[in-house]
Amino acid sequence: MMRPMHNDAEPLTIGVDIGGTFTDVAMLTRSGAVHTAKAATTPADPARGVIDALASAASRLGTDLSGLLARAERITHGSTIATNALLTRKGARLGLITTRGFEDTPFIMRAIGRVDGLPEEEVRHVAYLCKPEPLVPRTRVLGVTERIDVNGRVVVPLDETAAARVIERLVEVEGVEGLAVCLLNSWANPAHEDRIAQLVAANGGDRVYATYSNKLARVAGEYARTNTALADAFVGPIVTSYLRSLERELRERGFRGHFLLMQGNGGVASAAECAPVATLQSGPAGGMLATAHMAALLGHDRVLTADMGGTSFDVGIYADGYWSYADEPIFDRFRILQPIIQVESIGAGGGTIARTEEATRRLVVGPESAGADPGPASYAQGGEAPTVTDANVVLGVIDPEYFLGGRKRLSPERASGALADRVARPLGIGVEDAAAGVVRIVEAKMADLMRRQVIRSGHRPEDFVLYAFGGATAIHAVALARELRIGRVYVFPSSPVFSALGVALADVRHTRLLTCRVPLSTDADELQRPIAALEAELGFIMEREGFAARDVTVRRYASIRYLRQTAAVEVELPAGRLDRTALQDLATRFARRYEALYGAGAGSGEEGGEVSALRVDAIGTSPKPALAAAPRASGAAKPKGTRRARLNGSASLTPIYEWSALRSGHRLAGPAIVESEFTTVVVPDRCEATVDAYGNVVLVSDTEGANSAIAGGRPAAHA
Repeated sequence: MMRPMHNDAEPLTIGVDIGGTFTDVAMLTRSGAVHTAKAATTPADPARGVIDALASAASRLGTDLSGLLARAERITHGSTIATNALLTRKGARLGLITTRGFEDTPFIMRAIGRVDGLPEEEVRHVAYLCKPEPLVPRTRVLGVTERIDVNGRVVVPLDETAAARVIERLVEVEGVEGLAVCLLNSWANPAHEDRIAQLVAANGGDRVYATYSNKLARVAGEYARTNTALADAFVGPIVTSYLRSLERELRERGFRGHFLLMQGNGGVASAAECAPVATLQSGPAGGMLATAHMAALLGHDRVLTADMGGTSFDVGIYADGYWSYADEPIFDRFRILQPIIQVESIGAGGGTIARTEEATRRLVVGPESAGADPGPASYAQGGEAPTVTDANVVLGVIDPEYFLGGRKRLSPERASGALADRVARPLGIGVEDAAAGVVRIVEAKMADLMRRQVIRSGHRPEDFVLYAFGGATAIHAVALARELRIGRVYVFPSSPVFSALGVALADVRHTRLLTCRVPLSTDADELQRPIAALEAELGFIMEREGFAARDVTVRRYASIRYLRQTAAVEVELPAGRLDRTALQDLATRFARRYEALYGAGAGSGEEGGEVSALRVDAIGTSPKPALAAAPRASGAAKPKGTRRARLNGSASLTPIYEWSALRSGHRLAGPAIVESEFTTVVVPDRCEATVDAYGNVVLVSDTEGANSAIAGGRPAAHA
């Protein structure tokens, strides 16, 4: 994605993504240019990191921050504000109103709650497992008399007098800042929750952030739905305060365009229409959006994504024009009910800390991270623990003089000293061998996660291409591909800010979920009615977002299972009104997908299928600039120098290429290193790198048995 000539006054779409170490910016022009920038994330005040990143972006375009903001038609923002508030337990003082007799739901949890969200190495130590502490204490969980059954019928009317007393106690006496309301079976009939909302508005609604489970998820499952309401109320005051403050500052500095929030469902929304809990996993969702855009451009049907940043390593799957949503995504050990793109993460980033276990003399890498502050030892900001970044500095892979384009000098002496103290001496090995061991271990952990995700999806790794993005992935990409027998790896000029690029490309998207139970053998109208209700609700939301009905695309999905099963498989529904033929086709596609996941003959056609849940997406598309082609090479690529680097078993003088000097058609034989301002691409021995028509570096390895011809294929549709 090279940068063509552009008008200095050309309007911009700006995507911002706050990561654990850096805050990334991607800017798109109407003519197809992509510009990128980074600044350090500032955990104590995330808005400062955003402003710093935008100021850096402005300087790269030869203007100041006010000039940049004046050109911005749209700023779309993905952040970790909600995620960090949950992980650090620094949220609102909570209260919970639920159905009388069900006050202990968050504390009883489920049996699996004892291990939800824990890494495998902790799950093995059964004697030390504990349930997570709920976000709300038992003293601030109060029940009200009411009961609605599973079919939505009112069995016991709401005691409004008692409900008003409960609200008064929580707001006036307990001083809660966030109030969650989750009543039994309110997903089937929200009347009682709606009435409590009226009572809250009349009794302190301006002093408390209140959230209602039926507004977040019309889905059965009291524990997960209660968690969802609690999580939204917990992060809501912090997220809304942050966004108001940031938008106010942007407006004061000259921004006049649309300010939109990235959601975990893969779309953006205005702040008024976006629940704070919906912003969880918004950064990784941006990466999947950028993946869909590039897959359509390059004609890739099956893409495995690898995103290694400063703190975590994220893996996603994009297959046949579609990404999957997590059934019950887990955040801080709590299952919640939100439509969030399936992206699995482990603690394996550039800042992941390496250490030696004293008792076993075993080298362990992660999941703890040095983060942005103090950062790796080589940052010389007070960090003393060795990290993956420090290992790559010691191995000569990362040039300490060219980090962030030379704006930040790394200290190889501090990196070497940290590895010597914490790894090399305890293990009785050399510092360089210790660094190589750190890299091998983190690569093994990443490859293991990737393999598990692909196999669970019913595919084979060798049938995919690998998209490597995030600032650190390109260093390890070929090693990961070889482990998985993937023959082709793509690294993009925008890879260091790929999630921010996806955030900038995002369409306005709203999603509604609904639990139901409709046999596929029934009348099609039984399924059409709830779908029509969801579409009508989404229609009003998109109208408030400024979209006419003719400009909204609706996509419908059904979760289907065999009778008496609990796990379901999601299948897309056809457009238009459903009829008997459509349901028969749906049953056939479900059976085919079920066997693809679980093996031939695994289905139970005699039992028949039923729809257990519905998902409807309403999408308001935004203009997508056509990415400009890169200029063709007029000669062979020339290295800018050499550096001693250990890419394989031993170190050698390795040619170093500047990415910005490469042109379409250039070919590089490994071992070699390609550097850019924000990332480093390792081309190991027995690997060839080619620059394609869009300036992407395509790495083709000698992986035996891998389908290295997978670069072709039919164009994939956007999810």
